[in-house]
Order: sequence, then structure tokens, then C-alpha cells
Amino acid sequence: MESPEELRTEQIQNSLIKLGLGDLSKALPSNTTDKIRTTPGISHVLSFYDKLAARRAASGLTTPVKFEDFTKEVEKEVLPTLYMSQGLRADINQTLNIKPMFNVMQSFAVGNGRDSNYNFTTIWGTDKHFLRGGLDNELNVNAHGATRISDSIISRFQAHASDKGAQVVLETDVAGPDFFLNLRTMNPSFLDSKLSGILGLNFAQSITKRLTLGLGGTWQRQQAEYPASAGFELGARYASDTYIGSGILTAQGMATLGFTQKLTDKVQAAVSTQLDLTGMSNMAALMAGEPPTPSGTTVAGVKVDFPDQSTIRAQIDSTGKLGFAVDRFVAPTVKMTISSELDQVKSTCKIGLGLQIESQSQSVAETMMKLQTADRDEARKFMADPPQ
Repeated sequence: MESPEELRTEQIQNSLIKLGLGDLSKALPSNTTDKIRTTPGISHVLSFYDKLAARRAASGLTTPVKFEDFTKEVEKEVLPTLYMSQGLRADINQTLNIKPMFNVMQSFAVGNGRDSNYNFTTIWGTDKHFLRGGLDNELNVNAHGATRISDSIISRFQAHASDKGAQVVLETDVAGPDFFLNLRTMNPSFLDSKLSGILGLNFAQSITKRLTLGLGGTWQRQQAEYPASAGFELGARYASDTYIGSGILTAQGMATLGFTQKLTDKVQAAVSTQLDLTGMSNMAALMAGEPPTPSGTTVAGVKVDFPDQSTIRAQIDSTGKLGFAVDRFVAPTVKMTISSELDQVKSTCKIGLGLQIESQSQSVAETMMKLQTADRDEARKFMADPPQ
């Protein structure tokens, strides 16, 4: 029968393995781990951690969503804001290979109010690695990459370079049994013997099977000669089978509240509220010498899915703006998006039309056809060892 010390060591090793750090415990000499376990104070901390880990494991908690995704169902799925555009846009995506994945995408835009009207993007990816690079007509370069270090740890980078400067973002995600940790840094630098840039940490912890609490912190110093500043935010998310409620509060007094309700299998409704509890975000009023006044904006929207694979999203906010976006497949590989935003106060209207065209190489098309027919064994063989 294992002794309590041996059992504690095994639990610690299992925890490290779940985090992808199983080799760390093997790298330490056995006499070192024995000294750590028997050190006064540390042994009590390890004992408390063991009891806490056992209770967490017995509660059946699962890995929560990212802290930054607490309100994703409202902002990214139901409300049409992210799906609305202005002018004409066309995206042509060609899949050249499945394994490894290799895509080429070209985007054209007219009347969008931006200087960038053409983008060329390539995507390459496997089960563990992902790379994406893009170049637009203004010679702005964008790059994004990710690598899976273990089943629980993913590291990513983002880079952007233009005539106005460069920006680099480094991130690491750690998905634990009942928590999610995100570490992020933007433009880190140690020039002049001082750290500058932006450092961020987001942490989400499952409290029950439905309730998740989150904490985020940010430290930043734009340049070495400037003083540093810091901020934090708190969040909560409750997800049931039919509805999801979430809220995020920042140290600056900004609050975001979101609620989405699944009415039927095809219909979802959502409400989002942005509150400025301090009134410091209204710069025009502050410059005019007016005292800060709390303010807020509420948006209500609905999403409807139809059997023909078309989707309608519509919203109205407390300032009188109306918006909608309609996605519809006009052909098996062609999706059309029509969007519009009407501001009744300013008497302005924005209209956007977008096309997304998917094309495939002959070998990829044959594989996809086999996956949809009875010849699945041959399709699986192709996926495991595709022709070069």
C-alpha cells in the first residue's frame, strides 16, 4: 500500500502531466523532491493542495471558456455587428490540400472607407502547428501562428508590420481540468534597462458545472521613460442548457452585461449592455467642462436559422440604430451576405454586400465526395496518407 508521501508525489506528477509538464517532475532528483515534501510549511501547503485537488476532481468540473470569451454568444453569434460591412466585398478561398491543410484566400473590397482594398492570405496547418500570412495592397504584412506544445498548452504569436510601425503579440493558453489561463504580451522590450510594452493575464475558474468566475490583469508602459500603469477586471458567467448570462467589470468603471436565450432550436435572442459607471469615457463632455455623468447603451438582437442554411441576424440599440445581416448560400460553394445599418438620429445608412466563394483542387474535391458517399474507407486512407 502506498504511503501518503508516495500518493502525494503521484498526484503532483499527474497534475503536471495534465498541464503538459510531466517531464518536469522526472527532471528533479528524488532526494530533492523528498526534501521539498518534508520541508516545514511546504508539506502543509502540499497537503492542502491535495485535499483541494481531490474535491475539485470529485465535483466533475470541466475546462471553462476563456475569460475574453465570456460574452461570445452575444457578441459573436447572435448580434450582427461582426457580420456587417460597408460597400462590396468578395472573398475567394481555395483549398489546395487537406492534410496538411493548405489554403489560399484573396479578398477584394470596394467602398469600405479603408485604404486596404485587396488582401492575399495563405494558411497552412497540421494537428500541432498553424501558420497564416497576409499581404494587402498597401504592403502591410500580417502573420499569425500557433503551436500545440501539449494537449493542454498552446502558444501563439501575431505580428503586424506597416509604414507606421510594427506590433508583435505573444500568447500562451493553458487549459487545466477546471481552469483556463491566458498569458499575453505585446511589443515587449528591455531597452534602457526597463521593461516596456503590455503584459496581460486572464484566468477563468469553474466554480460549479454552470458557474465560472474570471479575473484579468494588465500592466503597460508605452516607453521606458514613461511611468507604468495597471488595471484589472472581474467577470462571471452562468451557463444553463437554454440561457447564458455574463458580466465583466473593469477597474475604470466600465461594465459589460450580456444575456442570451435559446428560444427554439433555430431561434436565439440576446441583450447586451455597455455601462460607463464613472462617466469618464465621454471626452467631448469633459472637454466642455461638464461633470462626468454615468451613461450606457443597450442592444437587443435575435438570430434565426432556416432549413436552407440561411441565417438572419437583427438588432436595435438604445440610440435608435437598426442593423441586420443575412447569410445565404446561393450555391453549394457560394455564400452571400447582405448587411445594413440605419442610424435614425443621424439619418445615415450603411449597406454592405459580400460574397464568399469556396473552390477546391481536384484531389480535395474527390476526397470530400468520398466522405459524403459509402466509400468512407478509401476516404480515410486518403486522409491518412494523401498523395503528394
